[in-house]
Amino acid sequence: MESNVAGVISKEVTQKNYPSVINFGDAMFDRGVRNIIDKRGRDPFEYIKRDFEMIRGYDIIGLNLEGPIVEMDRSKCQKKAYNFQFASTTPELLISAGINMVNIANNHSYDCFSAGFKSTKQYLSEAGIPYMGDSEVEKSYFLKTIDSKRFAFVGMDQTVSPASIPNYYPLIQKLKSENDFVIVNIHWGTEYELGKTEAQVLIAHKLIDAGADVIFGHHPHVVEPVEIYNGGVVFYSLGNFVFDQNFGDTMVGLGAGVEFWEDKKVFTIYPFDIKAFAPEFMVGDKKTAFCEKYLLGIEHMGCEFAL
Repeated sequence: MESNVAGVISKEVTQKNYPSVINFGDAMFDRGVRNIIDKRGRDPFEYIKRDFEMIRGYDIIGLNLEGPIVEMDRSKCQKKAYNFQFASTTPELLISAGINMVNIANNHSYDCFSAGFKSTKQYLSEAGIPYMGDSEVEKSYFLKTIDSKRFAFVGMDQTVSPASIPNYYPLIQKLKSENDFVIVNIHWGTEYELGKTEAQVLIAHKLIDAGADVIFGHHPHVVEPVEIYNGGVVFYSLGNFVFDQNFGDTMVGLGAGVEFWEDKKVFTIYPFDIKAFAPEFMVGDKKTAFCEKYLLGIEHMGCEFAL
C-alpha cells in the first residue's frame, strides 16, 4: 500500500528541514460551495493559494473529504436531509490548492451508496491523491516514506460505525511496530459542540496508547481543544475548512502542522476565518489572540509548541 504522489507538492520548494504534515478539517464541495464554483466561477481556495507560502513547505497537506466524488443522478443517492455529491473535477481543484492527501471515512462517504464510495476512490486514485479511510479496517490506511522516515496514515469514522473503533487499536499497534510514525484522522464527536466528549477522550487515549503519534479529528464543524497525552497530541476537531455553513463558530477553523524532528515534534497552528465559504488565514494580532486562547495550558511560543 505504498503511495508516493508526484507532481503535487515539489520537494524543490520544500522549506521544512524535517518530514512534515499539515491537516485541515471538513471540506465540502456541494450546495453553496458548488454554486460559487459552477455559477460564479469562484475558487474556494482563492485565499489559501494567495497565502500559500505559509504552508508550502509541508510534505503532506491533508483534509477530510466530506462527501463522494461521483457523477450520477441524485435520485439514485440516499434520501436524507443532508446529502452531498461532488463533481468529477474535485480532484483537480484539490491538487490546484496543494492538497495531496484526503480522509474519506465520514458520515457522508456513502451518500451515494457503495457506487459513490467506489467512484470517489477511483477519481482520487486516477488523480494520484492518496486516501485513507476505506471502510475495511485492513484497507483503512496508506504508507508513505518521507526523508527516510516511514509514516502510516489511518482514517476511521466513529459517527456511523462506533462499534468498529476497537478493531483499529490492534491495527495501530501493528503499524507502529512497522513504521516510525502513525497519523490518525478520525470523524467523531458531536456537531457544533466546542468541547470534547468523554467518548472522544476515551478513544483518543486508546489510540495513542496503541501507538498513534498525532490524531486529527473532525465532524463537529467547530474547533475543539487540543490535548497532549502520553507522548501524543490530539486535535479533537479542526473545524470546517471549505464549507457553506455561515453561522457562529462554524466560520472559524485551523490547520494543524507538525514537523518530525530527530528529538521532538514541533507543532504549528494556522487559524483561519471562512469568508463566503472560502478559508482565509488569520494574521497579526487576531492570529496571536486565537493561538493564545487555543493553546492555553500548553507551553508554547506564539502559535507553536513542541513535544
